[in-house]
Amino acid sequence: MASSNIKPTISRMWTRAQARYEAQPSVQPKLESRPRRAATTVAKPRTRTKATLAPAHTAKTRNLRSQATVLGVSHAASAVVVPRPSPAPAAPKCQERDKAQDAKPDLRAQRRAAIADLHDVITVDGACLRDMYKVIASDRRIKNFLTATSLYDYNANSWTGLPHASKGGVDLHSRFVEIFKAIIDGLGNANGTRDVVDTRDMKFRHRDDSAEVSTPDMAIRAAGPSFELPRGRDQGQTVAFSNVASVFNVKPEGDVTKEDVDHLAVYNRQLFFWQLNRLFTRSLLLTETHVRLVHCDWSGAYKTTPLNIHADPCTFVCLILGLSSVQERVLGLDTSVQWTVKRGKRVAGTICTVDALGKRVKYKLNMQDSCFVTMLVRGRSTVCWNVKDKDETSVLIKDAWRTESQVPEYTFLEQAKGLEGVVQMFAYEDGRARTKNFRPECFDFNSDDFYDRNMSRVTMARYGASLNQFTSQRQAISGLRDAVQGHLNLLKARVLHRDVSMDNILFGGEGAAIGNRGVLIDLDMAAVSKGPTATIITELPAGTHLYQSISALDTSRASLVTVAHDYLDDLESFFYVLCHLLYGYEGVGSPAQDAFTGTGLLAHWENLPNDDASTTKLSYITHYGPNLVKPPLFWSSACIKLCDDFRRYLFPLIEDKLKARVVDRDPNERKALLEELHDGLEKHYADIIALFDTALEDLQKPGGEGPRQAPIPPPPSPVPSIVSYTSTVSTRDKTTSSPSCRSSPSSAKRSSDDLEDVEVSTSKRQRSTT
Repeated sequence: MASSNIKPTISRMWTRAQARYEAQPSVQPKLESRPRRAATTVAKPRTRTKATLAPAHTAKTRNLRSQATVLGVSHAASAVVVPRPSPAPAAPKCQERDKAQDAKPDLRAQRRAAIADLHDVITVDGACLRDMYKVIASDRRIKNFLTATSLYDYNANSWTGLPHASKGGVDLHSRFVEIFKAIIDGLGNANGTRDVVDTRDMKFRHRDDSAEVSTPDMAIRAAGPSFELPRGRDQGQTVAFSNVASVFNVKPEGDVTKEDVDHLAVYNRQLFFWQLNRLFTRSLLLTETHVRLVHCDWSGAYKTTPLNIHADPCTFVCLILGLSSVQERVLGLDTSVQWTVKRGKRVAGTICTVDALGKRVKYKLNMQDSCFVTMLVRGRSTVCWNVKDKDETSVLIKDAWRTESQVPEYTFLEQAKGLEGVVQMFAYEDGRARTKNFRPECFDFNSDDFYDRNMSRVTMARYGASLNQFTSQRQAISGLRDAVQGHLNLLKARVLHRDVSMDNILFGGEGAAIGNRGVLIDLDMAAVSKGPTATIITELPAGTHLYQSISALDTSRASLVTVAHDYLDDLESFFYVLCHLLYGYEGVGSPAQDAFTGTGLLAHWENLPNDDASTTKLSYITHYGPNLVKPPLFWSSACIKLCDDFRRYLFPLIEDKLKARVVDRDPNERKALLEELHDGLEKHYADIIALFDTALEDLQKPGGEGPRQAPIPPPPSPVPSIVSYTSTVSTRDKTTSSPSCRSSPSSAKRSSDDLEDVEVSTSKRQRSTT
């Protein structure tokens, strides 16, 4: 996640819809048909690209194809064009505001989105509920309460307000509200900070998609340092996800389905998005005889089998007390982050961590600026807090969850200290929490779909806006140029970034010197490097799909050998960042409207499966470039020339690497070819940086940033309706190829090193909040 000065509006992460996807055996999605997240309504930057990526039918192409067939690597890949939707008529503003209130929620789609994020909701024995909150109140105290109240009959072993079998006309909701209220008032010591509310007629807006709402049956309304009244479009509503300790659904026992239980995960997920300091969330499904619990944390979710509330009233009372506790830690909230709340609104806040000497230190939350949250629960689940130190200097604190075998980001940040063009760390705090400790003892920790996660907190310098928030062409190009230099500096420190993207490049502070005008951030996916390459080969390629290199996208091709991620993959990713700027923006602060739809260049790279995305990238680098697939006229001739020169420079390097990867090649010969290619490391960086320097010189000239003139329209010619490119080798015996469809993944549990080395979904979500 980026540490940038962003206005409290839609986060910059919406510049492309990507998610760090954990490819684990229980889900087994093929990457060529990767699942799309169900809930997303914010548009991505778009551009109007006149030309489609039809193959260039040149003599060279025909010759390349024929030679590819001879070598046995001819696999044609046809990329299906995404149809351009007809524009819908604009809705009146008042109608748009009320859309979420009037539309009936698509509960099935909500569950799909939640399960896609959390993976399968694993079932555990409901007997574990007896130990979950057993210390919250003594058995004697609970039994005294049950004896004194008329709500429970010890002789009949039954809650008197609830029948053992649902009967017509029995209002279970009202009965449970009465029971909850009695328990909270009698044993909860809430002093008015907790109360139970019947919420069947209320709509709780979703944070990741404001057009979606939930209507839980009951909720524990809460007041305190981590809760605030609904605001914005929900202002005036007394209860929402922002101020509840937990939520509940009520169903007759005979009507309960698996979907009813799993739907609690939808509520739990929204609690994470609305309450930023959540460590875990829990909710209950209640019937006239049983209770079922659903728990969610950063490793996923589990649900319990039914527990009889009549036969085990003490456990039921403890559950209510635990889920309405006045102790926020018991609720699953991180109490190191606290807010001062006045009249239901957060007006100030603090976050505690350690300094470079390991001493506890408290920072003030910047309430006027935004913080950033990944709109995913399972995974790293990064939260970035914008804070100020005692000298009022802006600082960024980053919380993230990693698997035990993954190298912590702070390890790489230590190696990056003092390097220009790379984010700088001040301190770190590890082992703040583990998801394993949130699970019951009966949970199967050896499950193929469970990975224990460790929370770390890193304190870093705060920089400027992200690259897509450029204020001039020269600023954008200089920021990208210094990020390339920073990448080299990092490589010399034995760290390979592996996730170069638009979001991971920030502008330096105001008046930053050459070398720090652009800063490379987010080393979560970095790897220890051995010279030019990573020291490991991961099962899935690292990086963000839109910016992944051709080699990274080609890892499943049977005709090609997978090799370790190297610096050339990242240099190629820098090129795609440049393309995102040129094709994704029509001006300063003006995203191009069609960039990610229809036959747009970025639409292909973003939306197509690995094999087709690889094909279209190779087509662009080999044949097209910005002179045929023209970016918006806003971009000057200097920027167009930079893009074209960069493309031409990369092409022979990509060819040489593909040639070395041919499966029939002798391993020693392959090693020699790659070593020969990597021998040019210093020259490759110097040459590419020189291309940027030339462009910056041209941009600095009078009129250098001026827009290009519109070309005279050529005579009309037929345009192919699909994109097709056959992977080939050149006349110099350079082999290129696109990957074949991925084979079925192994049923064995993947190494957790691979869990987040790829971003291939369409919903990496981030939001900002004041």
